[in-house]
Amino acid sequence: MPRGRLIGPRDCPAGLMNKHFTFLLLLCSCGLLLGCWNAEEKAAIAKLKPTKDPVQEEIYAFRLKMRALYNNRRFAELEPVAAEIRQTKPLFGNGSWRIAQFYESFACRREEPESMWQLHDRIHQDWIAQFPASITARIAYADFLREYAWHARGTDFADKVTEEGWRLFGERLESARKALAEARELTEKDSFWWEVALGVARGQQLPKNAYDQLLEEAKAIEPKFWGYDIARASSLLPRWYGEPGDWEAYADQAAARPDGLGAEIYARIVMALYGYYDNVFRETNASWPQVREGLIAMRQKYPRSFELLNHTALLSTLGGDRELAKETFGKLGDSYLPSVWGKPERFVRSRKWAETGVQ
Repeated sequence: MPRGRLIGPRDCPAGLMNKHFTFLLLLCSCGLLLGCWNAEEKAAIAKLKPTKDPVQEEIYAFRLKMRALYNNRRFAELEPVAAEIRQTKPLFGNGSWRIAQFYESFACRREEPESMWQLHDRIHQDWIAQFPASITARIAYADFLREYAWHARGTDFADKVTEEGWRLFGERLESARKALAEARELTEKDSFWWEVALGVARGQQLPKNAYDQLLEEAKAIEPKFWGYDIARASSLLPRWYGEPGDWEAYADQAAARPDGLGAEIYARIVMALYGYYDNVFRETNASWPQVREGLIAMRQKYPRSFELLNHTALLSTLGGDRELAKETFGKLGDSYLPSVWGKPERFVRSRKWAETGVQ
C-alpha cells in the first residue's frame, strides 16, 4: 500500500482555506486536488461492495480450527494433521502452501501484552514436553521465538531500539536457532523449517554467502516453495541488507530457475514488496511485463482467487497497462477486496483511469 495518505480539507491551514477558498473549490470540482471527491466519485464509492475472497475464507477456517486445537493443548490432534500435510504437500486455491498456513495458525499478534506472549511460550513448551520427538512442535516453537524476538526489538530503526530490546532480541533469536537445530536432528523433514531458518538468519545478520547457502539448501529440498523466495527478496530491500536493484535482480534469478515457478515467482515477489513503494515500477527495476505474465499464469492456475484478481487490477494500474486493467476491472465490477486496495477511492480512481485514461 502507498505510504502516503490522501489530503483532504482538514489538512489545509485555515488561512489558506480562507484566502484561496474559491480556487480550492475549483480544483475540487475538477478532480485535481487529491482528497476532494466530486459527485461522480462519491456515487461510485457508495456503490462499491467490499467482498470476501472464498479462498481466504477457507484459509481462515482452517487456521481457526488449528488455533482452537493449539489453544486447548490438543497436540495429539495437531500432530497427525501436520504429518499428513508434509506428506501430501497440498496448496490452497490461491497457491498458498497449507503447511505454511498450519504454522501461521499459532501466531501471536505483536500488539498483544507480554502476558499473552508468555502464555504462548508455555503452550509451546508443553507441546514439546508431550511430544519430545516432534519436528512440528520444535518448528512451531522456533517460529514463535523468532516473532517474540521482534516483539522485544520493536519496529523502530536500529538507533531507536533500547539496550534491553537488543538483548532480548538476540537471546530469543539464539533460542530459535537452537530449537531449529534440535528439529534438524530428527528424522522427519518439514518444508517450513527452512522458512523459519531464513527468518532467524536475517535477524542474526548471517553473512550473505552463508544465507545464500541456506537458501540453496531450501530450494533443493522444495524448489517451488515460494516462501523462501519472498524471504530472500525481502532481506535484499535497502532497508535491510540490500542495495537498490538487489531484490529485483534476485527476482530475475528466481524466475529463471529451471525447477522453479517461472514468471509466477517474479509476480509473487513484487506482490509481496510493492507496498514499500508509491509505484514499484517507477521507483525500482521491477519489470511489469514479467509481473503481467506471472499474474495471468496465476489467474489461470487459481481461478477462484478473488485476491489475485484484485492484485491484477492494482498492479496493472501501477504498471500503466490500461488494456489489462480495463479487462480486470470489468470482471470486478463494483466488488473489491479491501485488504488489497485499502481506501475505496483508490479502487474508484484506478478503475476510472482504466476506463478513460484520466488520472
